[in-house]
Amino acid sequence: MSEQLYRSVGEFTPDKLIADAAIPLKAKGIKVAKGEGVLKRGTLLGIAEDGTYRRTDTEDVENKSTIGADCILTDDVDATDTEVVTTAYVTGGFNAAAILLPEGQDIKKHETALRQLGIFLHAVQEY
Repeated sequence: MSEQLYRSVGEFTPDKLIADAAIPLKAKGIKVAKGEGVLKRGTLLGIAEDGTYRRTDTEDVENKSTIGADCILTDDVDATDTEVVTTAYVTGGFNAAAILLPEGQDIKKHETALRQLGIFLHAVQEY
């Protein structure tokens, strides 16, 4: 009797988001707001007035303010038609060039605030 003792359960493709293991990666559960659309892993998010998470540097229409930086999305999500419960990194060392922001925005603007939260940005050498 022959038994298969292994099987493929997934696939991993390095994306260069995580840059350092010196600071432990910690994630928390979050709710991405309806209407944010398709967001990719590595998107920088902030908390809106209603407690949902939205892309950093976008407008919080209800509060008439700009969304700040709080965490980094761990996985791709589609929040086009409904709120999505997912996870986001709240601490760790990340490749600054891999963090996703709205077009025209610069990660350097958020570096100090992120460092105070325990998110450290690094310049990673491309090979």
